[in-house]
Amino acid sequence: MQELTQEQFYKGNVARWHAHQSYAMRKCGDNIRDHHFRCVELVCDFVIHPSGNLMLAVAWHDQAEVILGDMPFTAKRDWPALAAAYERAEAEINDKYNVQQPANDYERDVIKFVDRIDAYMTVAKHDPDLLQLDDWVDAKTDLQNRAQALEFDMDLLNLKIKEPK
Repeated sequence: MQELTQEQFYKGNVARWHAHQSYAMRKCGDNIRDHHFRCVELVCDFVIHPSGNLMLAVAWHDQAEVILGDMPFTAKRDWPALAAAYERAEAEINDKYNVQQPANDYERDVIKFVDRIDAYMTVAKHDPDLLQLDDWVDAKTDLQNRAQALEFDMDLLNLKIKEPK
C-alpha cells in the first residue's frame, strides 16, 4: 500500500467527476475537500443536534480517495464486484489512517443522503441539463425517499434540489 504522511493523507486535493461523460462536470473543479465541507454543511441543515461522531465521519467520509481516486457512481453501479473490492480497500485505508466511521445505521444513512444530495446539487450547478436524464430523475426520487425515511424536512430538501431555471 502507498505510504503517505498524515499531512498528505488529509490534504483532500483529489478531483471529483474526472471520468464523467459531461465536459462541464469533468472541468467543474470539484475536489473531495470541498465536497466534505459541503456535506458537513448539509448535515447541519438537516440534522438537529448532530453527534460529534457524525460530524467527524461526514467530514472525512471519502478520504480514502486520496489513495484510491474517485470511482464514478456508474462504475460502482454497473460492476458490483468492483464496488465491493473498492469498499474493502476504502475500509483498509480508513483503518490504517484512523478515519472516523459512522457509529450506527442512522449515521451511515445520513452520510449517504448528504453525499448524494451534494452530487445532485453539483450537477444542478455545473450541468443542469443532466438532471433530465433517467439516472438523475431516479436520484431525485431516491433523495426524496431517503429524506422521508430519515424524517427530514421535505420543504428544505425540495429547496436544495430545486432545478435552476
